Amino acid sequence: SWAGQPVPRMTAGHCIYREENDDAHLEIWEDDDRRSLWFDDVILQSEINIHDPAVLPNPVNRAMLAHLMFGLGLQRVLLAGCGGGAIARWLHARAPGVHGDAIEVSGTVARLAREYFDFPPPDSRWGLKVADVRDYIVISKRRYDYILVDLEDNQTTPRWVTEAAFLEACRNHLSAHGTLTLNLLLDNATMISEALLRVRRTFGSDILLLSNPGHDNLLVLAFRSHAPQTPSSDELIAQGRRWGIDFASLANRLTRLNAAAATP
Repeated sequence: SWAGQPVPRMTAGHCIYREENDDAHLEIWEDDDRRSLWFDDVILQSEINIHDPAVLPNPVNRAMLAHLMFGLGLQRVLLAGCGGGAIARWLHARAPGVHGDAIEVSGTVARLAREYFDFPPPDSRWGLKVADVRDYIVISKRRYDYILVDLEDNQTTPRWVTEAAFLEACRNHLSAHGTLTLNLLLDNATMISEALLRVRRTFGSDILLLSNPGHDNLLVLAFRSHAPQTPSSDELIAQGRRWGIDFASLANRLTRLNAAAATP
């Protein structure tokens, strides 16, 4: 499975690669300095700036990295669902000292990430493994400062992503200050409420939510210890300069769920 956003397909640019397989119709398009990976003509999965790996052009990808505004330690990252590898490429450019493991269930998508989307090379601190993240996380002994779960099946987040077994495995693999971000795409408010309740049962009630205007997905930030306070304006500006992300705008869209608002 892989995550993406149903959006209107660009009319400019040109297709440089097309493939049909059992899972989807895949196309890679280029438009000026952007290269993008599309599924089934309408799902934008990945987007990169061809000439500058330190730029992350897709606003949803930038939102997925909202936890960086808090200035927490970042030495090792797990990406559950690699797709085109835009975030891995960007982190490799912005923070070359960070170690990363990207787990992608589709061998085709993993191949395209390397061949067309400049996934960090084998001699870098990044690895790309074709596997089901549920199997990987059982055998892995590593702890991560950041885990991003960005998975989709038929344009919906699989239920197992927010079930106790997987959430507990993720929590057990976080460092003491680690953050889990779930990119959720669910059909209705009831499904969202049930998913959030399951997350809070594992991580506690103090979690953060981040909506994406114009998109149906909801980002959930859960923490091994506790949700940090929103940084000051000056701190947001400083971290924004460091990472090239408008954290002030993201901070304005954060909703904090805490113990006082917990579901009985």
